[in-house]
Order: sequence, then C-alpha cells, then structure tokens
Amino acid sequence: MKFHIIKKYLKDNRIDFYLITNNDLHLNESPNLYLKDIYKFFKFDCSRGYMLFFLNKFIFFTDSRYTLAAKKFFKNNCEIFDLSEITFVDYLIMQNKSLSGILDSKLISVKEFREINSKLQKNKIIIYPQSKNFHRKIYYPNFNISYPMSMPKYLIPRPYFINLKMIKTKLKTEGILIWNNAHVAYILNLRSFELSNSTKPFAGLFIPKKNIKPILITNNLNLKKISKLNINFNIFGEEKFIKFLKLLKFKNIETNYEFLNLYMYIKLSKFLNLSETKINISKYLGIKTSKEIKNIETCHIEDGLAVLKFIIELKLKKINPKNEFQVSEYLYKKRKESINFFRNSFDYISAFDSNAAIVHYKALRNKSFSSKNRKILLIDSGAQYLEGTTDVTRVIKIGSNNYSKIKYSYTYLLKSLIKIENKVFSKNIRASEIDLFIRNYLSKFKISYSHGTGHGVGNFGDVHEKYPIISSKSQDILTNNNLFSIEPGHYLEGQFGLRLENLYVTKNSNRGMKLRNITLVPYDLDLVDLGLITNFERKFIKRYHRKIYKILKPRLNKKYDIYFVKNLINKI
Repeated sequence: MKFHIIKKYLKDNRIDFYLITNNDLHLNESPNLYLKDIYKFFKFDCSRGYMLFFLNKFIFFTDSRYTLAAKKFFKNNCEIFDLSEITFVDYLIMQNKSLSGILDSKLISVKEFREINSKLQKNKIIIYPQSKNFHRKIYYPNFNISYPMSMPKYLIPRPYFINLKMIKTKLKTEGILIWNNAHVAYILNLRSFELSNSTKPFAGLFIPKKNIKPILITNNLNLKKISKLNINFNIFGEEKFIKFLKLLKFKNIETNYEFLNLYMYIKLSKFLNLSETKINISKYLGIKTSKEIKNIETCHIEDGLAVLKFIIELKLKKINPKNEFQVSEYLYKKRKESINFFRNSFDYISAFDSNAAIVHYKALRNKSFSSKNRKILLIDSGAQYLEGTTDVTRVIKIGSNNYSKIKYSYTYLLKSLIKIENKVFSKNIRASEIDLFIRNYLSKFKISYSHGTGHGVGNFGDVHEKYPIISSKSQDILTNNNLFSIEPGHYLEGQFGLRLENLYVTKNSNRGMKLRNITLVPYDLDLVDLGLITNFERKFIKRYHRKIYKILKPRLNKKYDIYFVKNLINKI
C-alpha cells in the first residue's frame, strides 16, 4: 500500500487525518496479518495499536507491551506514544484547533467510537465513519482452510441448546446479536481454523426470542457441512441477515456495544432499535465447569511434557538452535508430538537477553538474535489442544556469565508466585486486588512491570479471554472456577527481561478463595538465588517439581528422568 493514496485522499477531500485501527470485522485482538491495517501499511505487528495518519506525518499509539519494539522498528520515522500516558484522542485535542478525520466503521466497536467521538466533539474535532474504503481492503480470512468442527460431546461444558435456552430466558427484547466470535464458538461448541492461532469461526450469531431458527452470520460456507448447524440454523451472510430482519419486521433487539462493529450498528439502526444487552456472555464462559477444568488439566500434562523435553534438550545441548526463531521452531515441533495438539495459541515470544526486555518481542526467520554467547532465554508460548488452551512463560539460563542481578529479580518473581499460591483470599475478590497484591510485594524489592498481571484463558479457545482480566483497572470479580494467567515480570531495557507465567484456577472453600496452579513446567533452579529463599519456599518448589515428575515420569525416557531428578529435585 503506497502512502500517497492516503495523502491524496486526505488532500482531495480536505480531511486532516485518517485513524487506522488494528481490528478485523469481529474486532479480534489478533487477526490474520493481512486483515490488520497497521501491518498492511507499516509491516509492524501488534495486538493493540492506532495510527494517526496526517498529510505530513504519522503517529503511532500502542500499549507498554509494544512501545519499545515500536521505537526500534520505526526509529525516527514516526512518533511513538504509550496509550497509558497519552491516547490518540488526547493528542488530537492537544492540537488546539478544529480538525476533521475519517476511520473505517467496520473496524471499530460501537462503544469505542461513542467514547472517542464524545470527547472529540467537545473540542470541535469531527471524525467521520467510512463504510466504503478508498483503498483495497481485505475483510475476510481464507475460508478454504477453515476445517470447522463440532466439539466432541465428552468435551463440551454444556450442550449448545442449553446455552441457547439460557440466553433466550434472559432476553429483554426480540433477540440478541452476538458479534464476538469467541462467544459464538463457545455457545455452539463450534471450532474453526481460518484465523491464525485461533479456533474461532469468523461468524456472528443472532438468537431470536420467538420460535424460529437462530442465524449464524458468516460467509464461511464450510460451516454448512456441520449437520447440527445445517439443520437447526439459518446460515446467512451479513447482507442477507439484514434483509431477513427487515422481512420479519424485527423492531427491538439487543447486543453488546463493546463487541459490535460500528458499520453493522449503523446498518441495523436504520430500521430497528438496538439496545445494550445485560447478558454477560464473557462471564458465562469465563466460569469454567468441572468438566472443562478436568479437560484443561489433561492438556496441561501434554503441554508440560513437551516444554519439559524442550528445556532439558536445550540444557543438555541436544538441540542447538542458531537463533531465537529456531528456538520457537524447536518447541513447536515438540508440541506437535503431543496428543490432540492442533496449533499454537499465539506466536511464541522467544527472546535472548536484551530482546527479552521487549515485552511482546517477535523473532523473525531472517531477523533475530544469534544464540552465541547469550545469558538467558525468555520463552512465552502456548498451544491449542482439543481439551484446552495453554500459555506458559519460563526463563532459562543458557550461558555461564555473571548472573547476580538476573538471579535477584528472578528469585523474587518466583517468590511472588509462591506467595499468591499460599494466600487465602476473600471470596468474590476483585481481580485488581490480586494485581495489587503482587505489585506491592515486588515493589519492596524494586521490581515492577508495566503490563497487566494476567488474563482469562479459553477452553480450546481464545488464549486471551475478556474475563477475568487481572490488572489494576479491572472491575472483574473473581468467582469459583475462573481460569487465568498470573505473569509478573521485570524488564531492564538494553540488558534483560524476565517473566514467569502460570495458569491458575480459583477454588472456593469455607476459608475463602485460593489459586491453584495447573501449569506443569518446572522453574530453572540455575536462576534461583538460594540465599534469598526461605526453607518453606525451598520445600514448596521441591514439592511442585516432584508433582510434575510424578505425573510425567511414566512418559520420560532415562536421560530426561536422570536430568529431572538431579537438576530439578535434588538441586534444591
């Protein structure tokens, strides 16, 4: 895409700026690269970002996970702002003049547009939503590679008709439009593979109150091959769906403004009333059933075995990756050997030394650090198994230099995890209190991190679920059987980055709520400063490693077995 096309359009139409978002039609966090406008225009990949394109400059806004990577990528060609410090709305207002701009109405939510538009209008800044693009734009993934499937009965949390019935009983209008495709996947026990690292069908869902067939809104005709969908649902593209609602004279329906794109809202608002739904589907799927928890624990056995073998082979130099990219490839190959492995759950973060300080660093095939003379490897990775989704981060010592500063920080990160696993929290605690608990502890030792502490994790679904979010700003209340990550870190630009991540399930008892670690990957004892840990912590680490050993021992050959006992149990 040539920038002169944008410049010409702005100039010809006397428009001051073009706001570029990074979403797809279903507002997914990580769409396929060719669906991301920021990547298409600038070749920079991130899950959250905004670009303001002016006639004579462009300005990039992202969160703290990507600011360092963005500065290195764009160098002096672009101004970079951290969204926690200044948003694109703040920037526009700071210009102190009347401005007009455009954005693609298909790639922003109703909620976000209303919020930004309200602030801009007060400052005489107009932003026009565009329904027709002035440049070539791909809105749909390649459905020929989707291979949709209906989940096996023994793995589903609830039958799809039970989910539909639950939603129908809570409807306050004639129906609900569900545009979040993770919600669609969960409600219908449906999985599809047209989105990278994902298992969501590129589809919306309309559930009517009256006794007519629900509508699956999609251009993916492969979904008709699933008998339950073909028999029990209408499968329409977006335009046919809109015509259908007109034909049946629907007047009032509900939706979630956070997940519906502005284009669809505008089209439907021309002939019916859309109200904000009170049905919290994110929370519904975020509270796992006992069956889900059991299955998710099963996939962590497979995942733990794959990551353990990778770590041991790396330590014993049985594998010798030339660079960070090859590290990712080796771990991917190990996971591919696992039972019911489908695909990665996200692009691995494989980073040596100073690159690990870039929170969401991405090693490229032709551009990544060589493995020669490195101190540490940070590997943040996860997988999609039929039984569940995994996400784990470990730091591995790979060199023999002075590690005192690294060991200090690593040890306290590990101590913070031990602390939360032994803490009895009050029931119905706010997620923000978990975030604060860890930050307050680590701050005593001058350890901090700018990203959130954790995120919800799906069941063979999104690796980042909307509920619960473990951050200082989260309003989420934790209940029994929530599944989420805890991932404190410490990053020193130009030196090193550390992060430890496990997945936890909340468990309520008469005493309160505890967090149970279901990740089965040992810590690197070579990075633990034994002088900083208590006898209780020493026993706790040993007990955790023994648990992993007991579960995985039947599938460990002699070399893995010997290494584990010597270096991961007896060493502490």
